[in-house]
Amino acid sequence: MRYVPMSFDLLFWRQGENGGSPEEIAAALSDGRAVDGLAPLPVDQIMARVKASFPLITDGGLTFWEGDADGVFEVHRSPQHVHFCCRQLVSDHCNALIGIMAGFECPLYDPQVNQRFDGGTAGT
Repeated sequence: MRYVPMSFDLLFWRQGENGGSPEEIAAALSDGRAVDGLAPLPVDQIMARVKASFPLITDGGLTFWEGDADGVFEVHRSPQHVHFCCRQLVSDHCNALIGIMAGFECPLYDPQVNQRFDGGTAGT
């Protein structure tokens, strides 16, 4: 198994009519601010898919998944975005999260490299 860096973030949203830079949009969403022009997300459906793929996930105020030696992630979300905070997560799990979000037409924004992968097929 290949692990990705110790701690990193994966952010997802639908661009909609907003022409702002990915870095500005990610900063606003991460600060809990709504962003004009972003398309709304079906967050309940997204979380159902995440929970189906990661059945040990807990959702008691903070959505959290711990996979023994496979790493952990927390999920933060709003009607406009989903943000996975990952720690020592196995690359297969990262790719599963990216794939789930691609299925909802939400390409990955990787704040570590300030890049949005508009094709939705980015790997880690």
